[in-house]
Amino acid sequence: MDRKSRTSRSASLEETNEELSLWKQICTSLAKLENIQKETESVLNNINKIHLAVNFEEGISSTLSQRLKEYYQNGISLSSTESRTINDIIEKVSVLIALREASENSNEQKRKKRKTEADELKHASPGSGKKSKSDIILPGITVAAKQPKQKDKNEEWILAVVISFHPDKNKYHVEDIDQDESGQKQRYFIPSRHVIAVPESHEIRHLPELKAGQDVLALYPGTTCFYKATVILPPKQNKDISSPGTYKVQFEDDNNEMKYVMPGHVLEMPKSK
Repeated sequence: MDRKSRTSRSASLEETNEELSLWKQICTSLAKLENIQKETESVLNNINKIHLAVNFEEGISSTLSQRLKEYYQNGISLSSTESRTINDIIEKVSVLIALREASENSNEQKRKKRKTEADELKHASPGSGKKSKSDIILPGITVAAKQPKQKDKNEEWILAVVISFHPDKNKYHVEDIDQDESGQKQRYFIPSRHVIAVPESHEIRHLPELKAGQDVLALYPGTTCFYKATVILPPKQNKDISSPGTYKVQFEDDNNEMKYVMPGHVLEMPKSK
């Protein structure tokens, strides 16, 4: 399965996600801090052992004195490194909190806008009956959308944004989040059964985890395309410190490699119709 066609034209979503990058840096620093503290504990134990074993009133050998001096120097160095690491973590956490607050404020404004649009849609298409108004994905929402068949191209589930919903045709008008070779973003009319809303950040925490062994539609890392995959480990069971809070998945036809995907980019596999 060729997943490179869109990769060259789009930066990895995870790499451009500043919050995710900061979180990974914080987790790395916390692991480093844990190792520093373990090493410091070992040094302190060695110092205490010497103090308990030696009667300083009777004197101490030059060899033991030198060893004790080295332990103290090492302890001072570790203490300084620990302090710098803690300050670095605090700074990154502060930045992350500021980014989250800004994101939540932005989401609140979007929700207000979408509520207004939903009210307009409600009055603009009364009694259509084809799709419950509560089920309609509103304009501006990010979705996984199955591209229509095109000449010399495979059908793919792409990351897109809803432009509008047409109840008379039961289709969504969506715009590809990625640009084509000419720098344009393609737009498509897609049946509603081939459009799945991607959960927003404030919604993800409330979603039940998909189980290990479950087939899903997941965003392939470094691309803007979704492919069939199998959940190996859900986020709560994933203990990999380099990719915390992510799904560990195995994509179909991907040489049995394991990949890590953010929860918001792992969707339930749509039912065949």
